[in-house]
Amino acid sequence: MIEDIIRMMQELRANMESNIPLLEMKIDLIIESKEISPKKIEGLLDILLDYMYAGVGEDQFKKLNSYYSSFNPEYSAEYDKFYHELLSE
Repeated sequence: MIEDIIRMMQELRANMESNIPLLEMKIDLIIESKEISPKKIEGLLDILLDYMYAGVGEDQFKKLNSYYSSFNPEYSAEYDKFYHELLSE
């Protein structure tokens, strides 16, 4: 039973890691196109926060949230709080 859970978690992490290049492309596209849609950016930030529970996506989160802070510092600060809470768990 425990071995099955460990195997499933390892597979989940591997799937998340395989998605990182696509997420990086989306982040780069958002930044290059100067996208300011909170819905798109926050959706991606939420995904990255979820990924960080598995130890994946931290650099991508920081990059996107740094960009977000350039035009929406209040909400970016909230995401920083979520990030630091996650690290303290």
